[in-house]
Amino acid sequence: MRTKVLSLLLASMPAFMPGSQVAAEGRHTFANPLDVVVGNERAIRGGEPVVLIYQDDYYLFVSHRKGYWYSNDFQDWTYVDAPNYPAGVVSVVEMDGQLIGCSMNNKNVYRCLDAKKGLWEKCGELSSDRYGDANMFVDDDGRLYMYFGWSQVMPFKVVELDKTTFKEKGEPKELFWSDIKNHGFEVRKPEDVIYSIFNGRRDYGPEELPWIEGPYVIKHNGKYYLQYAAIGLEFISYSHGVYVADNPMGPFVYSEHNPLTFKTSGFQVGAGHGSTFHDKKGNLWTICMIPAQYGEGGRGSELAIYPTAVDKQGVMYSNTALGDYPQYYPAERKVGGVDNYVDWKLLSVGKRAIVSSTFDKYSPSQALDEDFTTCWAAETGNPGEFFTVDLGAKASINAIQLNWDHIGAARAAAGRQGGASAAPATEQLYQCYEVFVSDDNTNWRKIISKPQNKMELKHDYNELETPVTAQYVKVVNVSTYDDAKFSIKDLRIFGTTPQMKTQKVKKFMALRNPEDRREANIVWEPVPGADGYIVRYGIEKKKLYNSYIVYDKTTLYMHSLNTAPEYYFEVEAFDSGLDYYRENPLATVGMGAEIQLAKGQGSFAYRSAQNTVYHMLKEGQTEYRFENIEPGSYVLNHSYGPVLWAGELTEKELISNSPNPQPTVTAFLTDMGAGTQVTGTLEMRLIPGPKGGTMIVEWMTK
Repeated sequence: MRTKVLSLLLASMPAFMPGSQVAAEGRHTFANPLDVVVGNERAIRGGEPVVLIYQDDYYLFVSHRKGYWYSNDFQDWTYVDAPNYPAGVVSVVEMDGQLIGCSMNNKNVYRCLDAKKGLWEKCGELSSDRYGDANMFVDDDGRLYMYFGWSQVMPFKVVELDKTTFKEKGEPKELFWSDIKNHGFEVRKPEDVIYSIFNGRRDYGPEELPWIEGPYVIKHNGKYYLQYAAIGLEFISYSHGVYVADNPMGPFVYSEHNPLTFKTSGFQVGAGHGSTFHDKKGNLWTICMIPAQYGEGGRGSELAIYPTAVDKQGVMYSNTALGDYPQYYPAERKVGGVDNYVDWKLLSVGKRAIVSSTFDKYSPSQALDEDFTTCWAAETGNPGEFFTVDLGAKASINAIQLNWDHIGAARAAAGRQGGASAAPATEQLYQCYEVFVSDDNTNWRKIISKPQNKMELKHDYNELETPVTAQYVKVVNVSTYDDAKFSIKDLRIFGTTPQMKTQKVKKFMALRNPEDRREANIVWEPVPGADGYIVRYGIEKKKLYNSYIVYDKTTLYMHSLNTAPEYYFEVEAFDSGLDYYRENPLATVGMGAEIQLAKGQGSFAYRSAQNTVYHMLKEGQTEYRFENIEPGSYVLNHSYGPVLWAGELTEKELISNSPNPQPTVTAFLTDMGAGTQVTGTLEMRLIPGPKGGTMIVEWMTK
């Protein structure tokens, strides 16, 4: 059974509506993270991915799914339902023109009779059901090998298999273990934990042995590259390393240029347990399993793809610093190297947000902070709730990635991604919305319209067919699902300005920890106007293959170094040409002076009063109203401070049916000032009403 799904993997489905700027054809770019969806089902777990080319099509396999996808161009994918496919954590290879598959801790081996029809049959049994994260590899000479390993204490191993019986030819050979004393990126640090897999049963220690898992071998220019994942999905430092050999049975030598893929900063983090593959042009890519978090307490895994290459000296490396920025599809990637990212800047990070409402702790700034563990949520999921970002000036917008959250969802498992089986296809709508742009926050132009969205795209990347110029971008809710509130993890807007630039930072200091050479602290001189910095490092001056991205600060702590080699560093500043929005906490949070009105008598009536109303003095706010005051004694003071006013308020002073009532009580409360200067006064007046009075405290400035 085949199900056609447009852009099912790369989250840029062209939900093309009249008036929309979203490209239906001619898409050039995608951006991590990547959703994995099948028709109208819930998004499924993007675990342990394998990509290969078979009969001139790309095939994608993920774990725990009785099916897979194929695509001719790596953009539009077709899902194939395959009831007899092995599923589990799978290994699939081409051998003698036919796909062969097996799965972790399962003896059965299957061969594919028709890949596009999903026809598979059992063709043999392995010698063992203990092949943790089984990975079959077929060499150029046709010989078949099994690599396996999935443990904190056991090593990776390899054994040759008989091509016909799939039984072991000889004893498995030990290859390597983890080595946290010498490989910093393999270390499990409690500060890197995203979510605990122990559910409170125990805490993470200062350092623990990592899981090394996910062996995957690829041959390139005569060398065998055995990649492995380190530490565990629940860490932002989930990553890949690589060992290299001249023979499929080894010995394999650790690459001191490791890690191969490592991403602990930016919106998308994590880069482990996947596979490296050649595209149709011969370029290398590494597809990774990454941690995901969705809804309150939900967690799972998604996918990310990074450009990878092998240099002239045989060193395999990837480019992950801008790994969540738009990059070109394989057909448009240049041959050689890892320079595949589009020259668009992230325009939205750190900008001012304007929202229809805010629920609880989910503040608007959290949808512009490049942190996938935080989000903004509106008070409701009603139509019309909106999130607007003010870029601060006009910019050319090329792409918009809407990363949704699912706060307050009623569905019991709404926050969790699909596991072994996802929900069946329905006619349910998922997050439906429209996007508008404006130059003045008043007159709007619609650029994206998805009011009937039937795909659960949690990372909805929209490349615009034609760039638009605007200062304001507004996302308007049409409908949510599962009764969730309108929630955005991050609204990420990519584009250009005439002022954007990058430049090397001239003054910086890299301080390596002499007691633990895996660690270093980098400090650099700020570049005026910079949005952020890329810190590159490596063991050779011209091979700074590893990197971090840092926003709006000038320090970085890292623990990803290998102990033995010396390192070289470089810091590059990047600037979109748009200024960060700097929140004035005096205006938005308060000046720290709280006034309160309590019913009762005496200087400390608030201590026992049941009906106490509070206000925080804020810059720019002149009036503070205490409503519905009934007759009685009242004390107006500031918390744990002296009395500003106290007195008895009578029914005559509080009740009036006059359409324009005049103040019945007025009082000077105090002078306001700064230092030795008087800047204004704080005064009170009481306005009667039909059912009760209103006490107005006014901050009057000179």
